[in-house]
Amino acid sequence: MVLFAFIFSDPYFVVTFLILILVLIALQGISHELKNIMKLFIPLSILIMILNPLLNRTGAHKIYLWSGFFITYEAIAYGILMSLALLIVILVFSSYNRSVSYQEMLYIFSKKLPIISMIIVMALRFIPLINSRAIEVQKLNNLKSNGIELDSEDEDRIDVEAFNSNINTDYNSKLVDKLKSNKRIAAIIKEAKTLGKIMGITVSWSLEESMFTAKSMKARGYNATERTSYLSYKFSNADFAFIALIIITVGIIIAGLLIGVGMINIYPSIDFRFSNLPFNIYYLAFIVFLLPLIYLEIKERILWH
Repeated sequence: MVLFAFIFSDPYFVVTFLILILVLIALQGISHELKNIMKLFIPLSILIMILNPLLNRTGAHKIYLWSGFFITYEAIAYGILMSLALLIVILVFSSYNRSVSYQEMLYIFSKKLPIISMIIVMALRFIPLINSRAIEVQKLNNLKSNGIELDSEDEDRIDVEAFNSNINTDYNSKLVDKLKSNKRIAAIIKEAKTLGKIMGITVSWSLEESMFTAKSMKARGYNATERTSYLSYKFSNADFAFIALIIITVGIIIAGLLIGVGMINIYPSIDFRFSNLPFNIYYLAFIVFLLPLIYLEIKERILWH
């Protein structure tokens, strides 16, 4: 699914992919995570859409700005498509983390690929974990700046004195002193310094806990014998039907990709026209490929609500 996000360049396929993933995330009830994702994605996408036309002037359709300086329509289109592909990948991983727990991931791959499965699980778990810890440290900073006393439990979890000393560190640099005279620049410097210290504390906190986790796993004899799982899964007829449907649709999609369906040429001249509607068996197979997950979420909502 992630590979399809980068392979497809036809706007119809990309937009359809994005809409269906957004519907899936809404059904999974993780819309709040979407807000945090968009806070990161919007500045990043704007940066991509600005830098790509400025650095890449390949293309037949030139847009002159001033004094002979130009950007190309193809570079703008490529930047937009790359931004959407990046957003789709981020949303797919967020949805995956919501659907498949790390216990299920280990159950599927631990017997055949124990080391790789552990690395994948740790990598998938690291980003949301460090994000939640960064939010917790930021809340601590806000409470301290407002003069609110912390509970003893919070003080034990984070070294408050070290945090305060890091945040309130005074710089004697002449350049910084000059910049501080400007209130706007001083506010930006203070915010950047605070964010830097928050990330430093978050990373050191995560590394410290990872050491304790590694020692605990070693003390309990992890990997000394064959691993077992307290979870047990059995494939039902519906699971086999969904797998067969996915295999068939993926085969049709790949066949379409081999003949150029779902892809457009951007360089040297873009050949896409909005009038070229993609209503064919390959586009239908692409939609059907994404629908089983949405169907399962709707089914769960009906059963439980």
